[in-house]
Amino acid sequence: MAWLMAVALMVLGLLPLRAQTPSAAVAKIQTYYQQLMPTIQQAARLSVRERDKRFSPVFAAVFDIPTMTRLAVGPAWKSFSAEQQATLRDAFARFIVAQYASQIKDYSGESFVVDPQTTPESRGGGEIVKTKLLQPGGRTVNINYLVRGERVVDIYLNGTISDLAMRRDEFASVVAAGGADALIKRLRDRTDDLLGK
Repeated sequence: MAWLMAVALMVLGLLPLRAQTPSAAVAKIQTYYQQLMPTIQQAARLSVRERDKRFSPVFAAVFDIPTMTRLAVGPAWKSFSAEQQATLRDAFARFIVAQYASQIKDYSGESFVVDPQTTPESRGGGEIVKTKLLQPGGRTVNINYLVRGERVVDIYLNGTISDLAMRRDEFASVVAAGGADALIKRLRDRTDDLLGK
C-alpha cells in the first residue's frame, strides 16, 4: 500500500523522482562563492593588490564584462570607436575587481547561502539567482545575480537595486563631459587609487 501511495504522489508531482541538481546559473554562483571564500577568509593578511590578483580570474570566469560594460555606459556606447570600447571594457573589468578587493578587508565568519530555485527574468531573459550574505550577529544582506548564458550580467544589491543602473547614472555625466576617453581615465584613476590603499 505504501509503494502505491508513493507512485501516486510521484505521478501527481508531489514527490521528486530524484534529487534536483542545481541549474547551471545556480551552480555558477555557488562555484563563484566557493572560489572567493579562501581569499575572503585570508583578507586581513593580504594586501589589496594581492586580493585583486586573486579575485581577477574568478571575476573573469563569472561575469560577462562586455555586456556589463555596454549596459553601464548606456546609449553612448554606440558612438564609441571599437578601440575605445575595447579599452573601456578592460578599464571597467580592472575597476570592478579592484573595488571588490578594496572592500573585502577582513573576515569575521561571514557566509553565503544560494537559493537553489531561480526566478526567470522577464525583460531581457535569463535567471535571477538569489543569495544571502549572512553576517555575524544575525544581519543578512540580499545579493541577487542576473545570469544569462551562464554569465552574470548584473548584480542587485539588497535584492532589488541594479548595480549597473547606479553605474550608468554615475558614468553618464563623465561621458557627457568628455566622452569615452574621460570615462576610461576616470576608471583607471579610481582603480589606481583603490589599489594604492
